[in-house]
Amino acid sequence: MRVLKKLLCLFFALGLLLALLPGAGAEDAVDPNDERFAGKTWEQVIDEFIEEHHLETDRVGLGYLNTVTGEEQYHNPDTYYIAASMFKVPLNMLFLEKISNGEMDWDTNIRGYRYDYLLRGTIIDSNNDLAEVLWRAYGQGKWVPYRYYREQIAPYMGEDAETVDDIYYRNNLFTSRQIITCLHLLYDNPDRFPRLLDLMKEAEPERYFLNHPQKVEVAHKYGYVVEDDILYLNDCGVCYTEDPICIVCFTMGCPEPYKVLADYCTLMIDYAEYHTAERHRQELEEARLAAIYAMEHPQETPAPAPISAEAGQSTEPAPSTAEATPAPAETKAEKTESSFPIGQILIAVLALAAVVYVLRAAHKKQLKAGWGLLAVLFAALALLSCVSAHRLEPAIPVSQSMADPADTVAAFFDAVAAKDYDRACTYLSDYASLGLEQQPESEAARLMAEALRSSYSYSLHGESKVNGLQASQQVLFEMLDLTALQDDLKTGTEEAVKRLSEELPASQVVDDKGNYLPEITNRAYMETLQELLSRPDKYRTVVGLEIQLTYTTDGWRIVTGRELLNALSGRTAYTGGGDKA
Repeated sequence: MRVLKKLLCLFFALGLLLALLPGAGAEDAVDPNDERFAGKTWEQVIDEFIEEHHLETDRVGLGYLNTVTGEEQYHNPDTYYIAASMFKVPLNMLFLEKISNGEMDWDTNIRGYRYDYLLRGTIIDSNNDLAEVLWRAYGQGKWVPYRYYREQIAPYMGEDAETVDDIYYRNNLFTSRQIITCLHLLYDNPDRFPRLLDLMKEAEPERYFLNHPQKVEVAHKYGYVVEDDILYLNDCGVCYTEDPICIVCFTMGCPEPYKVLADYCTLMIDYAEYHTAERHRQELEEARLAAIYAMEHPQETPAPAPISAEAGQSTEPAPSTAEATPAPAETKAEKTESSFPIGQILIAVLALAAVVYVLRAAHKKQLKAGWGLLAVLFAALALLSCVSAHRLEPAIPVSQSMADPADTVAAFFDAVAAKDYDRACTYLSDYASLGLEQQPESEAARLMAEALRSSYSYSLHGESKVNGLQASQQVLFEMLDLTALQDDLKTGTEEAVKRLSEELPASQVVDDKGNYLPEITNRAYMETLQELLSRPDKYRTVVGLEIQLTYTTDGWRIVTGRELLNALSGRTAYTGGGDKA
């Protein structure tokens, strides 16, 4: 009987828990349609912020870094601003690193002060006199010049002390990028710089970034100074969202600067939470699609590709924020029936056992049969609904029109070759526009663009390879190599200028100072360009592309990579080498 009682209690508790779970956390859910962020880049969000707060774009420096995804964004990233007391963060990092490696301790005497006292006095109280004691005393206990201290903290700011811009040494100046680099180093190495972030959490709990309450904990270091009647009010810090972020905001003579700082902090916290929620939704969608894909392709056993920690981020140039409109497709979702409903049978057995117990208890007058049976019914229905939920139709129907990734690749390149760029973009997973539809302003650029677009042709090479929700397809792509053409264009223009100089009077070729007239160089350039474009076969080239695809609710879609963009641009998209565009 005791075993039955325990089983009954477990049955009821499980039913109640599962009945309540679907609503858990609903109030805290992030709105996926938040107008501040939906379909917008960070730059667009900041442009609206600047306009809303009536800021002059050059009088504010902003930085944002997500420590989990690696997303890094800036407004005026390399403009130097007066930092005021924010310099006390890297200053203390010099001494805290000495503590972590055993060169000194918290009680070490520095010019008559215990270091622990100096640390709290400069971070929490922001005492300038104590900060000067620190920077002047750094370096074998001798009083050192200001430049020496700045040289020592340069690595924390991501700079080489010997090559950094000379403006770095002129005053207490930093850039947004330097501050974010410093904060990121601090956040990633709490043992290397002990206590600092904890003390930053105690500093000014109701001002600067915290001028109004924030929903998460913030460790910050602010700066306030007036020079030449201009107020410089700044703050930087780490916001402990689910994906912690580093942020900085410099203001220079801005209206309502305290409001600007606090509102910026709130905006970045909300921005981070929005994209964290997006990543979680993507992870859930990947899992859901994997299950659907497995049902549609029972002969395969695909494993979902891992989600990148940097969800939504890429080293590629930022695509347009407007979402690509998927090509219309017939959709059909079918319910899948389990051949052996183990869950339902188990529930029925437990429910039957519970009913037997209730009736026996009621017979012995230990329990009222009505209430007992009602409880059994409630728990059984809750459990049954939870098990059945997994057998419903998918929330988003999956397209059946593109079972083969090669079909998507062929449809994309067919559209590109036909100059139907809007249709081509419907086969992309991440770009709403490739820029091919735009007409250049200059006549020369228009001629080259038209020649390039007319040169496209392709052929699929081999069969597509599918690995779960990811796929690849080899393509041989022919296009005009504009880099080769431009090399000949430069040489040909120089020769054409010389020829025109011989054919025309000097007054029509050079000015009074002996410089070539713009009309002559332009004429030589256009004549050379038209002559080169008249024999385009010389500049046609074929490149091998490995097109990557991902499976979405609309079927296979192309993941736009560098190689594809470079080919479509005639090899002019990435010409400098390295990772940065």
